[in-house]
Amino acid sequence: MNSDNAWPRPLQVGVSAVFDPAVTPHARTFLRAMAVARNELPALHRVRWHWLDDGADPQRGAEVARQMIAWGADVVLGHFSSDAALAAAPLYRQADIALLTPAATVDALTQHDNVMRGCACDRQLAADLLAWLQGRHWQRLHIDADDSAHGQALAAAIARQASEQGLKQVEMPEQAEVEIYAGRLKPSREHWQARRRAGSRRPLVLTDDAASPHLGYAAAHDRDTYVIGFDDGPGDCPGTRQHQALFGAPPQTYYRESLRLLHVLAALAGRAWPDRAALLQALRHERFSTPLGPITFDQGECHSVRNRLWRVGPQGLERWPDT
Repeated sequence: MNSDNAWPRPLQVGVSAVFDPAVTPHARTFLRAMAVARNELPALHRVRWHWLDDGADPQRGAEVARQMIAWGADVVLGHFSSDAALAAAPLYRQADIALLTPAATVDALTQHDNVMRGCACDRQLAADLLAWLQGRHWQRLHIDADDSAHGQALAAAIARQASEQGLKQVEMPEQAEVEIYAGRLKPSREHWQARRRAGSRRPLVLTDDAASPHLGYAAAHDRDTYVIGFDDGPGDCPGTRQHQALFGAPPQTYYRESLRLLHVLAALAGRAWPDRAALLQALRHERFSTPLGPITFDQGECHSVRNRLWRVGPQGLERWPDT
């Protein structure tokens, strides 16, 4: 190892996601979280950064991982896409590189013990969704998904838990009391619009990636479209105020999850590490205090995260009470 990479040294952090807001509006949200963190967390000024776009694609995700390893990353923040994260995680594990993911929800990801997830996983979202459906006495479900690894895995998690709870999954939407669609934002919006154009007024629940103002607005007669996704936290918290001050607008989905992990990175950057293995051990076992609440990881999962439900109304997403 050359002298530039000898420990202790500044933390080297790779950042990977889709960075183009024209591809996904969540890119802008992530970049805004980075801007807030760089303004507010002095420890991050000591970090060496390396940015690579993963295209939300598994092949590109694996290539990004190889490039991050060659560069000498100690930690990687990102891989929002479950597709890219699943491809990258085992490569990082071989190099003792921790992966902090704010948004990749697929359950299998934390089977890699170098992965620390800052959001709710598929099984948690499925459990919260089914609890809400049971409260409304909906027993017959039609479950659909886009072709992404995220959508397919989440749909499978919902179907599995529904079966365990005695709910019935039907083959045709017309047989259901409620339709569920798991997938990314754009396919979710297209599915919702297609179902309503086809004349369906059946309750429809979209999932996490659809929890965005970019989903759109419901027509006056559409009163039964819902989204379940990551809880955006209290409206008046330090992270929200910082975003409002910098951008003149409230934050969107994935901002809170990203900023919380950036606080973890700041805590890591403020310490000297003998090697990457010690850094991984700290992530697995330590408690990180942040202005957005404490963070601990249990087998890679952060149990202080929650989901919430919105209804899509004429003004966009409206918080559903008591979720």
